[in-house]
This record gives sequence, structure tokens and C-alpha cells, in this order.
Amino acid sequence: MHLSNTNAKILLLDTHQDIEEYADDLVTNILDKRNFDFLTYPPNAGLTAQEIEELRKLGNNEHLKSALRKIIANNSAGVVFNMLNLFDGTSSPKNDHGDWTGLQVVDEEPNDRSEPVGGMLHDKFYETYWDWRKVRGDKNWKLDTYEE
Repeated sequence: MHLSNTNAKILLLDTHQDIEEYADDLVTNILDKRNFDFLTYPPNAGLTAQEIEELRKLGNNEHLKSALRKIIANNSAGVVFNMLNLFDGTSSPKNDHGDWTGLQVVDEEPNDRSEPVGGMLHDKFYETYWDWRKVRGDKNWKLDTYEE
């Protein structure tokens, strides 16, 4: 059994979309809505009154929004990249005490006609950003600095 190229691409494009949408939602909550009751991690997440006071001092302009989106998206992408390295077997968990046996990501319903994913998911993650960029539509902002 294997992971098909089709499923790998769908998974990675969905991940790029989530990274972008989560970053945008977070920035919107902080700068536009001034809603600071959005944290879900860790499970007892929350901001102190002093932290909220400092966040309220932030301005609200397109350059700040863009910078914050990029910083948040970069952090999310780093976590995803590291997780994909674990899936690919190119790294081991930091807290492995000799119990890690690896894992596999495979198609739930194998199709003999499907082409196996070529290469490593962690490499394809950054490669598929440009595929995502093509299908995301025009939002009047973007995470990258590429000018078409």
C-alpha cells in the first residue's frame, strides 16, 4: 500500500489553505475585531489582562496585517514541515526514548491505477505552495512576495 500522488497533493493543498486561513483569522481577531478570546492551545489557553493590554496597543494597518500573517503562517508551516519529516522517516521525535517505530501515511482505499507519491512529503509541502497560490484566488493580499 502507498500514498497516491493525488491524495498527497490534496492533503498538502488543504494544509496550505488552512495555514493561510488560520493566520488571517488570527490577525483579524487581534487587529480588526479586538477579540482576544480565540486561543485553543494549550487546552487551558487564555491571555492575561496584561497581555491583552499590550495587544490593544498594536496599530491596525495593511503592512502590520501582512507582516503578522506571514509570521504566523511561517510558524504553522514549520510545525507541519517537521511533522511531515516524521511521516517521511527523515527525522525522529524529540522525545523518543527508543519506542518510536515510525509510521506510514497510505491511501485509505488503494487504487491500483493511482500513481504513488514521488519523493518526500516534506519536500512536496513547500513545492505545492505554488500550486496553492494558483488556486487560492485573489484576496488582495498574499503571504509571499512574488509579483506576477
